[in-house]
Amino acid sequence: MSAVTSLRVVSVRLGRVSDAPLRAAAGVPVSQVLVAVAGYLLLALAARTMPAADFAVISAFYLLLNTIGRGVFASVELETSRVLAAADATGRNGRPVLATAMRHAAVLLVVAIALSLAATPLLPGFDVAVALAVGSCTMAVSYCVRGPLAARRRFRAYSLTFLLEAAFTLLGAVALTLAGVNTMVGWAAVLVLSPGVAAVLVVFRTSRVGLFARMRTLWSSRDRDAAHGNEHQIVMTAVIWTSLFYLSSQGVWNLAPVSVTSALAMVPSEAAGFVAVAVILRAPVFVFPAIQAVLLPSVSAAAQHNDRDGTRRALRPPLFLLGAVSIPWLLAATLVVPWMARTVFAVRDVPPWPATTALAASTLIGAAAFVLQTRVLAFRRHRDVGLAWLSGLCVLGLVSAVPGDPRLWGALAQLAAAVVVLMGVLIADSRVGQEHGRTWRPHARR
Repeated sequence: MSAVTSLRVVSVRLGRVSDAPLRAAAGVPVSQVLVAVAGYLLLALAARTMPAADFAVISAFYLLLNTIGRGVFASVELETSRVLAAADATGRNGRPVLATAMRHAAVLLVVAIALSLAATPLLPGFDVAVALAVGSCTMAVSYCVRGPLAARRRFRAYSLTFLLEAAFTLLGAVALTLAGVNTMVGWAAVLVLSPGVAAVLVVFRTSRVGLFARMRTLWSSRDRDAAHGNEHQIVMTAVIWTSLFYLSSQGVWNLAPVSVTSALAMVPSEAAGFVAVAVILRAPVFVFPAIQAVLLPSVSAAAQHNDRDGTRRALRPPLFLLGAVSIPWLLAATLVVPWMARTVFAVRDVPPWPATTALAASTLIGAAAFVLQTRVLAFRRHRDVGLAWLSGLCVLGLVSAVPGDPRLWGALAQLAAAVVVLMGVLIADSRVGQEHGRTWRPHARR
């Protein structure tokens, strides 16, 4: 019920769509990076406080929480942002969209809890799996609040949810370190509570009334009836396909290091070196969803009016930026990242430069795929995007199984997966142009 209340109170204060300042939009990817940094710092502090076995458990818990929580509920944010922006562009009432989002979020929450409990064999006990399920609930609240904030271009408030989450994570980790807490419960509690507490505080900040004060008014039978008649409803199949691509994308960016670590179990120094480099080079991945959240409202509004040129114009700046940073990024991956891995993570054996370059290239290609798929999602081709990422995940599994140096083939597997995803998104985008071109030209002649 708290997720329902949170999302609806946010809708009271957001108001009409307005142009977001550039600085506010730029703060979104920065806040995402800070969340990633806070998570990495928590793990670094935990490694210096907990026994090695417990540190391995909290690391697995962190990975699973991000994979299940963010992978499942990011789709609710994305689809709510798309449909609500489209409703605003045509002057429709956005409240029924939020009601539909809550119903679908409840369904996905059941799925997330089931996945959390199914991960029990990977965790030391059922109690840790229950903590993972609770973390899925706090992630649900967090993403349900962010959806309407992105749709209405309230990027300062949107960024604040991540900034507060990063602050609570870091402060909790420092407090546990200073107190010498070396048990799993305390460290897991920080990871579980930070997203939900941050979202609730942002809801309070964006509303001049209390969190529960207007719940009865907002959740009325009239609103529920209106939700059934609104043509701008969130389609459950779209949410499912979007969840599939988020979960698959998590696999694309996470499974290569896991596979290499398993293959190099007898050579831990090489495994540690690969993981350190992979963690550094995958840091921009945390920004991808934020960039998409910034782009999607504008692209959806243009798509609602069948403005194909408008959807392309919105994607040009980030694509030009990717092209500009590609060469420096690849050079840094070869010359700087190995030094960073040795300095920050104290590893000795970094992977060879072809593997490092392949990992860096996969990040660039994945970023391009995320930008381009925004247009495909705006035209409601969620199935094509989901299949593209699922295909990439399958290719990663196949290539990483090739005999040879696990570090090189693990990096090539991630690169091959990113290429397959980009090809799938480009094919889906070409279909969007063909289909909507046929519907647009007769309209233009009139």
